Amino acid sequence: MDFQTHRLDINAKNFNGIIVDTIPHENPYDFTKIHRHDYYELLFFTEGAGGEQIIDFVKHKTLQKAVYIVSPGQVHLLKRKPGENGFSIQFTKEFLQLNLPSAHQEWISALQGQTEITISAEKYDRLYDLVQRLLIVFEERTEMSFHKVVSYFSLVLIEVYEIANEKPDFRKDTPLAMQFADLVQKHYRTHRTVQHYADMMGISASKLNAEIGNSLGKSPKQIIQEHLLIEIKRLLTVNELSHKEVSFELNFDSQNSYNRFIRVSTGKTPSALKQELIEIHK
Repeated sequence: MDFQTHRLDINAKNFNGIIVDTIPHENPYDFTKIHRHDYYELLFFTEGAGGEQIIDFVKHKTLQKAVYIVSPGQVHLLKRKPGENGFSIQFTKEFLQLNLPSAHQEWISALQGQTEITISAEKYDRLYDLVQRLLIVFEERTEMSFHKVVSYFSLVLIEVYEIANEKPDFRKDTPLAMQFADLVQKHYRTHRTVQHYADMMGISASKLNAEIGNSLGKSPKQIIQEHLLIEIKRLLTVNELSHKEVSFELNFDSQNSYNRFIRVSTGKTPSALKQELIEIHK
């Protein structure tokens, strides 16, 4: 399948897996159309004017002094209005893995559940200063620039994580929960039983059920099915595949089992689900 996934543009602005720019920058793709990409993006709005973002089928009004986090694979649509400004930081998983301590990767994993983060006036001023400095060193292009970029990006990420950490609904996953979530992300297309993941993790299915229930408030089966359903929605929306093609792509054993999964998960027929997705992005 030819996935409509945008990759971090390899051009003069690319800097070893990270790009820092203002939000009104010239995109290599049409951001006003539904898209997904294979990298992370932090959108830091300094001014909001009533625009809208849709991230994985959830609508967010663009707020002033807010950070939005788009993760690899998520469906994104930005309906930015004139006067909405700020900064965009795009970076790959490889950038994180090669240049930053493992704690930063854990913070990014935790932040994926926080699509929209509002910022207090005090925190906003500090974050704004850091992001501005990050943009300046990104554009320097001197021999030591990249080291400065890594350092300032690390400070930005720490600041965003600290802001999110103060929110009452911020979820801190246990190491086991993060391991499970990572495995599901990698294998949900082919493996959908709790026992399979328990075996990969070297624990019993009952222990996995208990640990994930306590940490995430959901059963492992629910999380596996949520990953599957969101990918169905993404393929129907961005790739515009038929239900038969989606069923094949996600390894359902029959068209009937695919149809049944959608009905049980959403209470809708596959056709009704697709129509709902179309309406969301109008």
